[in-house]
Amino acid sequence: MPQSLSARVFLLYAAMFSLCIFLSLSLYFHHYISQRLEDAQMTAGMLIEVTAQAIQESVIIGDYDAVKRTMETAVTHTSFDRVAFIDISGARIALGQESRTKGYVPQWLIDLFAERFYDVNRVISAGGRDYGVLRLSFDVATASEEVWSLIKATLTLTLGGLVVGLAVVRLLLMRWLTNLNTLKALEERVQVGELDAQAQLMQSAPLEIRQAIDVVNRTALSLRNQFGQRIDALMDALVQHKNALDQTAIVSEIDAGGRVTVVNDLYCDTLGIERGEVVGRPLAADEDDAQSAILSAEIWRGVVRRTRRDGSALWLNRTVIPIFDSQRAIEKWICIDLDISAQKLAEEELRVAHRQSEEMAERHLKAILDAVGDGVVIANQEGVITDVNRATQEIFGIPRGGLVGQPLTVLMAENAAARHDARMTDYLENRVAHVIGRTREDTGRRGNGELFPIELAVGNLESVGIPLFIGIVRDISERRKTQESLRRAKEMAEAGSRAKSEFLATMSHEIRTPMNGVLGMLSLLDYEDLKPDHRDKLTVARQSAESLLHILDDILDFSKLEAGRIEVELETCDPGYIAESVVQVLRPRAAEKGLDLTCRMQPSVPAAVVTDPTRLRQILYNLVGNAIKFTESGHVAVRARRAKQLDGRRVLLEFEVEDTGIGITPGAAKTLFQRFTQADSSITRRFGGTGLGLAICKDLCTLLGGTIRVDSAPGRGSVFIFSIGCDIGDPAAIHSAAAAEDPGKAPEPLPTLRILAVDDNPVNRNVVEAMLVRQGHTVTLAGNGLEAVDAVMRQGFDVVLMDVQMPEMDGLTATRRIRQLPEPQSRTPVVALTAHASEAAWKECAEAGMNAFATKPIRLPQLFSAISAAVRGTMAPEHTADVASSEPEHVKADENPL
Repeated sequence: MPQSLSARVFLLYAAMFSLCIFLSLSLYFHHYISQRLEDAQMTAGMLIEVTAQAIQESVIIGDYDAVKRTMETAVTHTSFDRVAFIDISGARIALGQESRTKGYVPQWLIDLFAERFYDVNRVISAGGRDYGVLRLSFDVATASEEVWSLIKATLTLTLGGLVVGLAVVRLLLMRWLTNLNTLKALEERVQVGELDAQAQLMQSAPLEIRQAIDVVNRTALSLRNQFGQRIDALMDALVQHKNALDQTAIVSEIDAGGRVTVVNDLYCDTLGIERGEVVGRPLAADEDDAQSAILSAEIWRGVVRRTRRDGSALWLNRTVIPIFDSQRAIEKWICIDLDISAQKLAEEELRVAHRQSEEMAERHLKAILDAVGDGVVIANQEGVITDVNRATQEIFGIPRGGLVGQPLTVLMAENAAARHDARMTDYLENRVAHVIGRTREDTGRRGNGELFPIELAVGNLESVGIPLFIGIVRDISERRKTQESLRRAKEMAEAGSRAKSEFLATMSHEIRTPMNGVLGMLSLLDYEDLKPDHRDKLTVARQSAESLLHILDDILDFSKLEAGRIEVELETCDPGYIAESVVQVLRPRAAEKGLDLTCRMQPSVPAAVVTDPTRLRQILYNLVGNAIKFTESGHVAVRARRAKQLDGRRVLLEFEVEDTGIGITPGAAKTLFQRFTQADSSITRRFGGTGLGLAICKDLCTLLGGTIRVDSAPGRGSVFIFSIGCDIGDPAAIHSAAAAEDPGKAPEPLPTLRILAVDDNPVNRNVVEAMLVRQGHTVTLAGNGLEAVDAVMRQGFDVVLMDVQMPEMDGLTATRRIRQLPEPQSRTPVVALTAHASEAAWKECAEAGMNAFATKPIRLPQLFSAISAAVRGTMAPEHTADVASSEPEHVKADENPL
């Protein structure tokens, strides 16, 4: 962009003038070419019509020479360069040829005419008959050349006129803007204050420029006044700042030669010297730093130490600023000092206090570490011991001087040291924490070479900014001995527990076996024709035996609970059905005392839950039995409800057993659920009992995830409330099980069977034989498992009653041997007879190959149900026709045991 105003105006004028000319020429030539094309097409139409009329007669008579001459006339001195006639048979008369330009013509112009010109055709016809076609072709080259010549001539004239016009404009602009050039000449005179020059400038300037100069003058005057005010304010501020600086900072000026030229009052007061003592002297005369280091071309900042006249130290925070002249040479330096002597003194005192506190903390830490019972070892990053406490010296029997400077592995056995080095290397290189932050047991080595077990924990103090490792060492020799003692004690306790369990199993078998004989013989007497007083005595004997059996069950259950041998066996069951079955069993006993025994389940109780039905039945049987025993009149009620919804599908069921019995005192209720405890001794004498029933109920409730409590008072009865935690089950599971095993359903009648009874007790064998023979069965006896296997091999049996615990060969082994015999002996049904009434016992029997299960003392309904289940579907064809009622005549589905 030109800097001159006249050049800019000229450039603008030239651009606008050229643009106008270009647009005008463009519009003109566009119109000219369009008009030329339109005129050519009209001329072509007229010419071809005239030519067609001229050659029509010649064409009709076939005078093609005349046609040719007429066509030559048509293309001579016209805008066409070719003409042709094509007759109806395809014969062609053509004259002329495509012309070419004589000079340069732009191709775009030729293409434009070639595109816009098109051949003109005229059909020659007469009397409704076509004789041919007359065709005229335009001379594109000639037309293009004519137009291009016109364009060149027009552009030449236009360019010449443009140049002349621009020259005239340039001269006029230079003449009109001459006054502006005089401004530069008068500028210096105006700047020095020549008023006549300023007046001359204003007088000779154009009107517009004169107004602009007047505005500039007024603006300059205003700025000059404002600038003066600001200069005055700045000078006042500088004076104030100088005064403030003189009051707070020690200021001095140093000339280019490095000598002090000016100092303020604070300088003299602080150093305690007169101004004449310092002015003219080098700055570094009394400095710790060299003058060349301070007086440089850069701003210098630092702390220097001076000495006052009284000899005390003076610490200054110094800033030296260089001042340059117009030639960028250093003219002087300004030195500003701040007295930081008090700060330095405080820092020194702080350092002393910090050093003392570190020494004290180190002493305290050492005292604390020495008081710790475990060994503490501090090592550096290379694993070299830097310090140990007193316990470490005592544990390893090495004084501190013998440990400091030694590698940490000197305290370890050789193999442990190699592992430790490898792990520490992995940690330092890869930060893999095999050792750091973990406690492990290893083998240590004392000073005398003795190896002993240690517990070692290594920590990294880098997290608190200390590049050290700390190790905590503990001698675990005594702990190892204690652990070994505990292990032996545990093995002895487990052996004792196993012995106790075996003893309980043996006692259960040994006690139930004679009880089986006693109850069996008493049952056999029921078949005899006894006198009434003898039958009463028989009833008393049976009831006493049943009571003894109940006490035995309580003692065995208590022993199992105490030993932790009872496990919860979860099954899907109906809590309402279990409560109702207990009530049905005990209803005859309640009826004997004239009590009303009821059972009611609230609608909130689920139809199916997952719990241990055997233990739930046992709790209800004990509580309802106690309620009947301690109630002389009134009622006993069993109720249940859903107490609480636990997590997921788990619920808390709450059962209540209410009676109108003798009640319990508050003092007795506190110890009611303790073992071998009853309300008072008179109750024991009056009602009997061991005091284990409620204690067993409490343990079983805890085992089932619940609690038990009592609400009672003397004379108004009692309410025992217990709860169990259980999951909601699928009712379909218990419906199918109930349909398969209905306890109220009488066993199917049995045909006459060949039965092998195996028991090591002669009394039990005789009782079983007598009862089965009375029902029409054939019975063979065996004393142990070996005899049983031999008997099955020699002759076939329909079912085998197999005692589980026998000498020489037990029932489980004998059953496995039978299953290994050839058929049909291997398929002989086997019924297990055992004193262990548990799900685990039945699973063990089933795994051995037994088909059914009956517990001792055996009750006839249970025995015949087991036999029926074992032989169902397995009897030989010859026996199926002999099916007759084998139910015992005097045995009902109650409690007559065998």
